[in-house]
Amino acid sequence: MILITTLLQTDNILSKIVENRKPILGNEKASLKIVIFDDPDCPFCRKAIPFFKQLYENNQDKVAIYIRYFPLDIHPDAKRKSTILACSKDYFKTKELLIQGKDVKSDIKDCNGEKIVQEDLEYGYNLGIRGTPTFIIFTEKDTVGISGAPPDYETIRKTLSERFKIELK
Repeated sequence: MILITTLLQTDNILSKIVENRKPILGNEKASLKIVIFDDPDCPFCRKAIPFFKQLYENNQDKVAIYIRYFPLDIHPDAKRKSTILACSKDYFKTKELLIQGKDVKSDIKDCNGEKIVQEDLEYGYNLGIRGTPTFIIFTEKDTVGISGAPPDYETIRKTLSERFKIELK
């Protein structure tokens, strides 16, 4: 896990990071927002996302998690899977099925998953993101980016508690 430089909210690019974004795990009014740039075939994403999901489950009143699709070219099937995930009613369940190699179809009608994925890729590139997992984590007063998977749940909990002065379980 690498703590990236603190991101400044001077240009409007960060203000749009959670605007009208689905999926969201939690309440959009939560004080700590975590945006995950995810590649469904990235082994480090598979390791990291459960830690953040647990962080939400232990702190539902404080944490909201948003997913942005960022399939990397080194994973040839990642874009197709991201498109399916973008048009899924349950991101976490669908992702688990994809990891298991199950044949999964989009379950939201009239969803343009390719457009959603392309917009997320462009947005990520504009933020300077080049790899996964990358996390943009912020409150009203502070924003930080983290690249790479944390080693364990306790490390991410402690790091975010200290950084954002929020008591996390």
